[in-house]
Amino acid sequence: MKENMDFKELIAILRKRTVLILVLTIGVTLISGIFQFFVLTPVYQASTQVLVHQVGEKKGSATFSDIQINLQYTRTFQALLKNPVILGQVKEELHLQDSVGSLKEKIATSSESESEIINITVQDKSQERAANIANTLTAVLKKEIKKIMNTDRVTVLSKADIVDSPTPVKPNYKMNILLSFGAALMAGIALAFFLDFLDDTVTRPSQVEKEAGFIYLGSIEQMKNKKISYRGDHNMNIRVKTGRSEPLGY
Repeated sequence: MKENMDFKELIAILRKRTVLILVLTIGVTLISGIFQFFVLTPVYQASTQVLVHQVGEKKGSATFSDIQINLQYTRTFQALLKNPVILGQVKEELHLQDSVGSLKEKIATSSESESEIINITVQDKSQERAANIANTLTAVLKKEIKKIMNTDRVTVLSKADIVDSPTPVKPNYKMNILLSFGAALMAGIALAFFLDFLDDTVTRPSQVEKEAGFIYLGSIEQMKNKKISYRGDHNMNIRVKTGRSEPLGY
């Protein structure tokens, strides 16, 4: 087990493995971007809203009891929206190749607390098909609810629109690329410290003091290749190379 390292030694390890960290980070980020833009199929979303309301004899005559009944109907209608009978008719009207089970997985319903409004969202690889499924689903529900429950409590508040340049909801390119970059960077740093942990080479003065028991007084940096000229009695040129002097001629 290596000794505890101070901040400067940690920075030295990172500087030593800078190329490894950069290559790993950039490589993983590029692969993630290529995979998302060219391999994954984008998924689009369309939304619509329906209102569950009490139909009374007089307009605006709904009571607190009516509102509570509407809230109960809201939960019932959310279940009906994913019923095989309703979904089967949607599939037939749109001539979809999806099974009823796969069509059910594309549909999500929700309602806010104490709210009579049902939010319906449909996700599909085609934005146009997602909008058609959402609108057809509300139309079938409104038609079938009269047969099933002998009532008309559904009003469509908004229809799903088809836009010219839709934005996919999946995948989230920016977030996924950012997460890939962060994960790759952390993995590169962890790998750098792991390789340093496996390296038994004595590279730091603190290692010399611990392993050999010597007192560290100072260090001499390795000299780079440099040619110098010396003029004396013999006009001798000397090439200095990594601590060695080599006579070149007289």
